[in-house]
Amino acid sequence: MANHKLLTRIFESAKRIEFSNRDRLVFFSDVHRGNNSWADEFARNELIYLFALQYYYDDKFTYVEVGDGDELLKFKFIEPIRIAHEEVFRLLQKFHNKGRFYYIFGNHDYEYRNPELVHRTLNHIFNMVTEEREILFDNFETHEGLVFQHKESGVELFAVHGHQADNLFHRLIWLNGVILRLFWRPLQMLGLQDPSSVSANIHKRERTEEELKKWVDEHHQPMIAGHTHHPQFPKRGKTPYFNTGSCVHPRWITCIEIVKGEIALVRWRITPNKKGQLVVKRSVQKGFRPLAQFAHTPTV
Repeated sequence: MANHKLLTRIFESAKRIEFSNRDRLVFFSDVHRGNNSWADEFARNELIYLFALQYYYDDKFTYVEVGDGDELLKFKFIEPIRIAHEEVFRLLQKFHNKGRFYYIFGNHDYEYRNPELVHRTLNHIFNMVTEEREILFDNFETHEGLVFQHKESGVELFAVHGHQADNLFHRLIWLNGVILRLFWRPLQMLGLQDPSSVSANIHKRERTEEELKKWVDEHHQPMIAGHTHHPQFPKRGKTPYFNTGSCVHPRWITCIEIVKGEIALVRWRITPNKKGQLVVKRSVQKGFRPLAQFAHTPTV
């Protein structure tokens, strides 16, 4: 199928990044940073995300964004997004300055496939204090996909957003953007949700995940994806397909962690403690499991 060929092309041409048991990685996707209006689904979870991001920065994780970091289909312009969530971008800047930040574009930030646009927009931020534009991400790169190679086990993890398996979102991204901006964004500000979204339509979500899992099985290649907003962690012996979930769930955010050569699905949420105080809590949902369990022995 055409979408399988596209995924194969992305995998074969992707930058290879080696890591070892000494390294720590965290994968987020579908952050959907917006302009802090009522249509900005990320805004309600920004404090949870900031807390988690600070945790990962302090604990020396490498941060990998697996698509749809900025919501450009719905809001179009990056500058209002940067202003609305400046604290987030300043923290991401710290990751970048330490060489611990990788950015994969998805269907909602597809414009970042253009290197000139990346240099013009992603590399700068408007400082509200000095009222001047300044460098945010110097010499920043975006990727359609990345392959993370675990040194000890030999396991390769293909990180890709996953919209490539969804013909509607991949082939008609421009039309989807027009519909989101002109039709669904005004309705969303009134409290309605877009039923065409793969995250809201269970049948579309299942079809997309089925296509991604077929590719994983056919190529015997573990994958970390996003797009569907549906956190996934494979059971033993099942297709090694992982999904980070999203940062726009009404009550929590989820991600994939790799620590000491082991992988897990993690959730962050605000919850009351015994004293009745609201705290941000990290909880492991599934895992940790050694990456070596996902090693593939080629068939003859």
